[in-house]
Amino acid sequence: MQVFEKDGIIVLNKPTQMSSSKAVQIVKYALKPKKIGHMGTLDPLGSGVLILGVNKATKLFDKFLNKTKTYKTIFYFGKQTDTLDSEGNVIKEIPCDIKLDDVINTTKSFVGEFDQLPPMYSAKKINGKKAYDLARKGETFELKTRRVTIYDIKCLSQVDKNTFMFEITCSGGTYIRSICRDMAQKLSTCGTMLAIVRTRCGDYEIEESCTLEDIKNGNFKLIETKEGEI
Repeated sequence: MQVFEKDGIIVLNKPTQMSSSKAVQIVKYALKPKKIGHMGTLDPLGSGVLILGVNKATKLFDKFLNKTKTYKTIFYFGKQTDTLDSEGNVIKEIPCDIKLDDVINTTKSFVGEFDQLPPMYSAKKINGKKAYDLARKGETFELKTRRVTIYDIKCLSQVDKNTFMFEITCSGGTYIRSICRDMAQKLSTCGTMLAIVRTRCGDYEIEESCTLEDIKNGNFKLIETKEGEI
């Protein structure tokens, strides 16, 4: 068995309906490196830029975890699920007719630094256990807010009634689902995130990413790291 020994970064375009860990396992099986890991989880519902560290580059985890990220996302107002995304169970509905101008005006209040409450269904740790595991068991727990920064948020278009597309640039650790929840509250309704694509992580953009098929076929770019960077 030939082992992949080079050290570097792979910019993967992760598909939807796949966990970040599963994507890493597929790449690991294809390349057979000594070590491999992803630099910041992307939810199964989400697609787009997932940075993979190969061999010694796995030591760069902390460097990428806090990098600025950009997303394109779709919010639907008037309905909320327990997970705050389209994969959850509906727990609240508030009839509404949200206008584009109201959404654009509301986005202005979200630019800046503030304390954000993570979703109940998230990977945040509560006494060593992940919040989504506790939530699925119906256990009661309290999440702490986290300081995040939204550098820019644009409403790109209205795609349907109460349904809007946004582009959001934010600090690492920001939950886009929480932005949907909080924006809905400002609009006097509730909301659910329908889709999300990470288009940029740090200096790496989706245009330079490769697919899992590219990696399986050996048709991918390894951004090699130098000894001093690791």
